[in-house]
Amino acid sequence: MTALLKAPLSGVRLCSGAIRIAVLALACWMTAQAHAEWKILTVNQDRTVTIWIESSSIQRRDDYVFAWVIYDREEAAKDGAMSSKALNQYDCANRQARTWRQSIYTKSMAGGEPMPPRGKAQCEASDSLEIRRDDDCAQTWKPVLYRTTGSDILNALCVGQAASLGP
Repeated sequence: MTALLKAPLSGVRLCSGAIRIAVLALACWMTAQAHAEWKILTVNQDRTVTIWIESSSIQRRDDYVFAWVIYDREEAAKDGAMSSKALNQYDCANRQARTWRQSIYTKSMAGGEPMPPRGKAQCEASDSLEIRRDDDCAQTWKPVLYRTTGSDILNALCVGQAASLGP
């Protein structure tokens, strides 16, 4: 009878060890997510899209600024998209921008399920806020027009109006 009791207990010990590891991994992931500090950067003219920036992700390299942004919609787009998260690069000297990574989501603030990429292949954003650039992921440069949310972002990151946003 003691042999019967020992076998289930060793299984419980193994199971509780696996649970401890899973709980620890979840706690680490939640801690990393909790350190992300998203701040409102701008709102589009008709107030249907709020653009958030993760302040600790801002990296300046010469005339370029890299940052993670979330475009958060008031109402879903026709395809059901409520938000997108992107790693963008801004060329301060030439007033242009491009995206390195992007994912589109069914819920606000990059929540819910990621949606399939729109149009051409794009590299997924994932949960990481790492500034990772793969040449295969870079999209073409697009000019930033004046009096647009893109211009608001460029001014905040390049002209120094974002001093309170990050490093």
